[in-house]
Amino acid sequence: MKVIVIGGGPGGYPAALKLKSLGADVSVIEKSEFGGTCLNRGCIPSKALLEIGHRKSHFEELSNFFENTFQEPGFSWEKIKEHKRNIVSNLRTSLEKLFTMKKIEIIRGKASFISPNSVKVSSPSGEKILNFDFAVLACGTEPAYPPPFSSFKDKLVDSDSIFELEKFPKRLTIVGAGVIGLEMACFFNSLGSEINIVELLDEILPFEDQQAVKILKNSLEKRGVKFHLGVKTSDIKFENGKKNLILENSQVIEADEILVSTGRKPSLEKLGLENAGIRAQRWVEVSTQLQTSNPKVYAIGDVNGISLLAHSAERQGDIAAENIFGHNISFDSKLAPSCIYTWPELASVGMNKKAAEKANIKVKIKKSFFQVLGRAVASMNTEGFCQIVCDENDIIRGAQIVGGSATEIIHTMALAVSMKLTLKQVNSMIFAHPTMSEIIKEAINK
Repeated sequence: MKVIVIGGGPGGYPAALKLKSLGADVSVIEKSEFGGTCLNRGCIPSKALLEIGHRKSHFEELSNFFENTFQEPGFSWEKIKEHKRNIVSNLRTSLEKLFTMKKIEIIRGKASFISPNSVKVSSPSGEKILNFDFAVLACGTEPAYPPPFSSFKDKLVDSDSIFELEKFPKRLTIVGAGVIGLEMACFFNSLGSEINIVELLDEILPFEDQQAVKILKNSLEKRGVKFHLGVKTSDIKFENGKKNLILENSQVIEADEILVSTGRKPSLEKLGLENAGIRAQRWVEVSTQLQTSNPKVYAIGDVNGISLLAHSAERQGDIAAENIFGHNISFDSKLAPSCIYTWPELASVGMNKKAAEKANIKVKIKKSFFQVLGRAVASMNTEGFCQIVCDENDIIRGAQIVGGSATEIIHTMALAVSMKLTLKQVNSMIFAHPTMSEIIKEAINK
């Protein structure tokens, strides 16, 4: 069985590895850097930078324990960028070596469908036609530029280009208070940037629990981040090397750089989807088994718009591979943890109270704050809480955590939601003491 995977990102390369393990003759077509946006411009480089910012914040906290005053050390923007490049390069090289060892062909070039079972690959060295029995479309997304930002695209930065700025911005305006915008606000604020966040909506992170979001927002505001919510940008002016955002209320926000983080759009241009009979509007249409309108083509990851998360893409890659080999597995986005790597961290899985009420499910909330936890107090990390959403039968339907190691702790709750465990069953676990994970037990016993 010949399978073509279009895209070598966090959806495509796991799909290829799984397909190979199941016995397929598989090739991956990649038009840019192997590893996709996540490895090269997204998840990994952003976390590398966030870790530097977080450690600097910890260093500043430690100053309270020095008897003598000290001068705050400076930082090198060039060294930070080089550190990021080395991490990305090493991981990409390791991934490519794995594919060589597994004897999975990586074809460099741009793919486009020319029929329901064939693609054309274009590269500087020429063109070639590949026929397939099945194909997996995993071409990912790219930054979206809505008006008026689309008119100034060449003068602004986005999540793909922010890490390669020549100069560190002393004043940074971030358009969009989503995950990317908030994470970048944390990093640049920690290194001394003056941060303004402009958001069209009246709230940030509208799909997350708003009590948890409030703690995150208050923490950022205490650190000097300024929010401008429920306001539209009317224009952008470039004067004397500065980039000024003009809001509809006539307020002018001056900055050295403007980061546009207003969402992403699927990379579907010149893919020739119509030639393969693949339906797409904004996103590629798929069934719950991730099959497109062409039964020989599956679409996974960000391109189908179901769950724009790298770990969702990875799981979808496994599911698509299994289904190609005759299984009937569905993807359930409710089981994918949402993780925001700000500080405090924010993570959630399953239903929150608002979603449960919308679905007419009666729930009760079990909640505890980190400030009562021994490990949190000892490590001076008491910001935030854990809350568990359960139904009338005490079956756990979701959880939200803000603070602590939220992005690590959430996996225990993801398993509970997936296995439909009860409060009693999770409470029977022995949690190591003292750990931040004990917040789950504290919440259950409230």
